[in-house]
Amino acid sequence: MDAAAEEARRAKEAGNEAYSKSFLETAVEHYTRGALLDPSDISFLTNRAAAYFHMGKYQECVRDCDEAVRRGRELSADNKLIAKALSRKASALLELAGCAGDYAAAVRVLQQSLAEHYSEETLDRLGKAESKRKELDEKERRGQAADHHRERGNESFKQKKYHEAAMHYTQAMKMNPKDPRIFSNRAQCYISLGALPQGLEDAEKCIELDPTFLKGYVRKAKVQFLMEDYENAMATYQEGLRCDPNNLEILDGLRRCEARIKMGHGGADLEYFKKMFGGFRSEDDVHGFQKAMATMFTKEVSEEPLWRTESELLGEFCTEDDLHKFQKATEQAAIFKKEASEERLRRIESERMARTMEDSYLNQVQQRKQTEEFLSRAQQELERFKIQHDDVIERLQEANERNERLLGQLSESREQYDWLLSEHEHLLHDRDRAVREVEELCQRRGQMHSVLVTSTYSEFSSSELESATEKFSSSLKIGEGGFACVFRGILRNMTVAIKVLKPDCLQGRSQFEQEVSILSRVRHPHLVTLLGACSESSALVYEFLPNGSLEDFLVCADKRKTLLWQIRTRIIAEICSALIFLHKNKPHPVVHGDLKPANILLDVNLVSKLSDFGISRLLIQSCTNNTTLYHTMHPVGTPLYMDPEFLATGELTPHSDVYSFGIVVLRLLTGKPPVGIKKIVEDAMMKGDLQSVVDSTAGEWPDVHVQQLAHLALSCMELSRRCRPDLSGEVWRVVEAMRDAATSIPSASSSRPVSDENCTPSYFVCPISQDIMSDPHIAADGFTYEAEAIRSWLDSGHNTSPMTNMRLEHGELIPNRALRSAIQEWLQQQNLA
Repeated sequence: MDAAAEEARRAKEAGNEAYSKSFLETAVEHYTRGALLDPSDISFLTNRAAAYFHMGKYQECVRDCDEAVRRGRELSADNKLIAKALSRKASALLELAGCAGDYAAAVRVLQQSLAEHYSEETLDRLGKAESKRKELDEKERRGQAADHHRERGNESFKQKKYHEAAMHYTQAMKMNPKDPRIFSNRAQCYISLGALPQGLEDAEKCIELDPTFLKGYVRKAKVQFLMEDYENAMATYQEGLRCDPNNLEILDGLRRCEARIKMGHGGADLEYFKKMFGGFRSEDDVHGFQKAMATMFTKEVSEEPLWRTESELLGEFCTEDDLHKFQKATEQAAIFKKEASEERLRRIESERMARTMEDSYLNQVQQRKQTEEFLSRAQQELERFKIQHDDVIERLQEANERNERLLGQLSESREQYDWLLSEHEHLLHDRDRAVREVEELCQRRGQMHSVLVTSTYSEFSSSELESATEKFSSSLKIGEGGFACVFRGILRNMTVAIKVLKPDCLQGRSQFEQEVSILSRVRHPHLVTLLGACSESSALVYEFLPNGSLEDFLVCADKRKTLLWQIRTRIIAEICSALIFLHKNKPHPVVHGDLKPANILLDVNLVSKLSDFGISRLLIQSCTNNTTLYHTMHPVGTPLYMDPEFLATGELTPHSDVYSFGIVVLRLLTGKPPVGIKKIVEDAMMKGDLQSVVDSTAGEWPDVHVQQLAHLALSCMELSRRCRPDLSGEVWRVVEAMRDAATSIPSASSSRPVSDENCTPSYFVCPISQDIMSDPHIAADGFTYEAEAIRSWLDSGHNTSPMTNMRLEHGELIPNRALRSAIQEWLQQQNLA
């Protein structure tokens, strides 16, 4: 596994170097090999996506980014890496975008990236993408509107409604001023209307927008032809030939322009006609040619003029004088043709002006009609407002009259209000008194409920606790915390630990109730046993563990020597099993919340038990089997052992105990205080010298155990709780295996136990039968006996206590279930031993 990771690291370095030198294909090969060697590292996919992006392979870039996001979420990878992959995917989508819909997909991906990890750069790109999407959306919308007007213009043009068609094309231009088709169509409208300058302007604009649009050249040349600018018309047709050399319309236009240029401005010269008509011989031939020429020049200019071939027109002239006469005739015909063309253009322009003036007149008539209608509506509205004004004045007068009546009623109401206010004060006093009474009753009811409902522990009286602790003598005090003091005492012939809440401590009261609530519900060999409670004194009675806390052993050099590495490994497994039991408790999981060595107690055999459940919480399970987390604005506990996320958010989860468990493991491994212990171990691991920080007083730790415990503890102490392991999974398999291995190795402690392992606690033995009790019951004298033995004692006619020989007040027996659970746990431990 280490060799594969090292090979993957080298592949990443080689890929990064190739990428920096723009060897993108090589970089892709290295990143692909690294991704196969280490599938858990999604940076290979994001790096390969970057290479694909610069290669222009945007689809491959999107594919790698999607895979990186999917794998990153499965592996709970760093949010920054997932956000980086999403941002890179958005860049590729923007490159592929061709319409507003494509930009919408990129915007969604950028929003997901911001949700994973906030970045100013990503936020700026999101703003630009949204602006571009809106711009394209508006452009597409305007384009659709322009197409609609263009289609309507085409329909009007087909119906020869040229003026209406031009109006629609103008509207389409406003919507989409970059479409050359619209300018071409309006140019044709202007040609049909005789507005040649406007048609020429539209045709030139069409060519400017799209130099490859053939219709633009055709429209422009047609206008120039009609304006008798044959040379420019021919040049325009020649430009159009570059777009389509085989276009028949352009080729025909060129032939017509060439013919007009040859025949324009006085016709051909004398030498040309001599060459052409040198074969004429008879007068009939000359008259035939003159007739053909007259037919040619009286033909109106059209888009497809008729020309006859030379063989049809040419005959033979007999004399040179005839040629001079023919030349003169052609010159006069050209002049007449030019005047006729100019007159035609003037007529077309006059007709256009007339139509324009007619349209203007119709528009003015329409506007006048609309103005008159508006004035009529305004007059009607004014009349309506006058009526409403009169109505409002009338209602205002009525309102003033009602106001005067209400003022009189208000005066009367004030007197009633003063009387009601005094009554309200009396009722408030009565309510406060009733609330205090209810609170007192609820408190008494709660105390009674805690006694009656809790059947797994006994209720002790305040006098019993005072007697057991010699009135809470300071000589019997064995511990003190922020909210309570702990005393050692003898209660009903049992050595117990009594935890007494300090007076006037509201938070301590809450912790007292919480501890009773939890310990009365759960039983485990490595949880301290709650024997009973005293609601009157707010005290809890526990089994007494003579060796104190784990903290006492860790801070005392002499005691720490007794904790060999085998014992420490076993304690780690015991605490892990206790936490798993709490976290998996049904129906409500339990979070300890204040796990530390001071709250881990040790019995005579150095068997560990968790204690101090004051800030623990029962987590409520929802119907979907999800756990509702506990939230608080004021986290309580020991800061050095507390989950950083719990301190920051006030959110208490089972992973909060996992973090504390990691610190406890490091303390048992190193014997060092908790301040900076994580940094010390991490530095030692970086140097490859973990043995330098291991506690040497625990004996010679197996190197594999040291490595496993250090890695396990650091994984439990990850800052993000999502990265911490589940105790019931890999953690338990590791610590269970180490515990079994440790118990199979004989230790020096086996020859010097802290106390006799076969010693039976005295309070487990029945005073009558002198055997370990299996069904302990409490008699009227306060002592606990085996049920069968005390019943035989009473049935034989005895009415006195077997212990004090004093008269018993009654013969009723109460099951001591708490002691029974403790005996069963002790017997299980003895069987395991």
